[in-house]
Amino acid sequence: MISDTIVSPATPPGYGGISIVRLSGINAKKIATSMSRGCNNFKTRVATFVSIFDNDDEKIDDVLITFFKSPRSYTGENVIEFSCHGNPIIVDQIVATACDAGARIAEPGEFTKRAFLNGKLDLLQAESVASLIQSQSNIASKINNKVLSGELSNKLIDIKNKILGVMAELEFEFDIRESELIRPNLINNAIEIVEDSVKSLNVLIGSYKEGRMYNQGARVIIAGKPNVGKSTLLNALLNKDRAITDSAPGTTRDTIHDNIILEGIPITFVDTAGIRNTNNPVESAGVKRSLLEIKNADLLINMTSENEYLIDNIDDIDTITVYNKSDLGSPSNIHKNTFLVSALYKNGIKSLKKAIIKKLTANNSSGSNTVLTTRRQLDAITICSLSLKRSHQLLKKELPELELVSFELRDAINHIDVLFGKTTTNDLLKRVFSGFCVGK
Repeated sequence: MISDTIVSPATPPGYGGISIVRLSGINAKKIATSMSRGCNNFKTRVATFVSIFDNDDEKIDDVLITFFKSPRSYTGENVIEFSCHGNPIIVDQIVATACDAGARIAEPGEFTKRAFLNGKLDLLQAESVASLIQSQSNIASKINNKVLSGELSNKLIDIKNKILGVMAELEFEFDIRESELIRPNLINNAIEIVEDSVKSLNVLIGSYKEGRMYNQGARVIIAGKPNVGKSTLLNALLNKDRAITDSAPGTTRDTIHDNIILEGIPITFVDTAGIRNTNNPVESAGVKRSLLEIKNADLLINMTSENEYLIDNIDDIDTITVYNKSDLGSPSNIHKNTFLVSALYKNGIKSLKKAIIKKLTANNSSGSNTVLTTRRQLDAITICSLSLKRSHQLLKKELPELELVSFELRDAINHIDVLFGKTTTNDLLKRVFSGFCVGK
């Protein structure tokens, strides 16, 4: 049992109508009673109006105290929430007085960490809390809400139970058999279940790009030769003057970026320095940065205009080709998949945005209603799938070595358990919860 009590603001800093300070732990009710000068008739899940005081018996504020009795609280512990006036000075006084009464300041994510340790959430759901708070679009919030509600957990539990069933059958077989004879259909049934499990896992693996795209966003790089209008295109896509533009080649010497959300996807557009051979050390440094940005792009806008060639050596990168300055005329030999735009007059920008979204979501056809949202999830499920594939290869042999099959199945189960946090380490928990806000 966790023996200490933690306190933290649960609302963002600043001024507002109401702020909330949260206490969680074995002494939460005792501390609230002390601060309210003996009021202890807090009914569970009912707001109680009281005045609270500091150590000098000076009134801090009139507040509403809501008591959530263990285990029916977010953390699974006794929880007190102070709803006070939204002034940072009042919030700080409440936190300081609670600490003087025996609480301590919560670490980032500690409330959710306690919910996990007390069995209120598994680690997949705990991760989704931070992702939900940081969601930048309706689609992202819906994805993370599904994980928080347990949809991903339930899918993995179903897969795990099927694998457990196969493993139990096989272990029973090699524990009791006295000859090489195996019960009829045992191997065929095992192969079928393993194949179905691999298919289900591969659907989830295929969903990671979609989950990452909506949660972490995409990086779209605008690149090309000098003076093709890259900065003007950036301004047109953002619909604001973000980059300085000029008719002189080489105006942009460094990368310039800004963010927008298109159809639920957070997109960072990056304007890069024009790529050409140059003896100018500053411009040369800008070209190197441009090439590095291209290498790490989710999508490249390869831009050209009159009398300029496209940049090359980009075969492994998803690319949209754009011909700018179409208001001055279009070339006769333009490729049919090239987008004609006039960044200066914003002609063709709407169609280009649609093409960008189509390109970014082209491979998001996993068919899964629930998607993976973190690299940790992807890595664990990928290794689980590989273990199942090895077990499948062993089962297909003429005389399968059931002990080895069982070993691979157990390894697959272990990696599912890692996702739930059943087999985990303090280092892993620290990584998961360190990115949370303090009050969550």
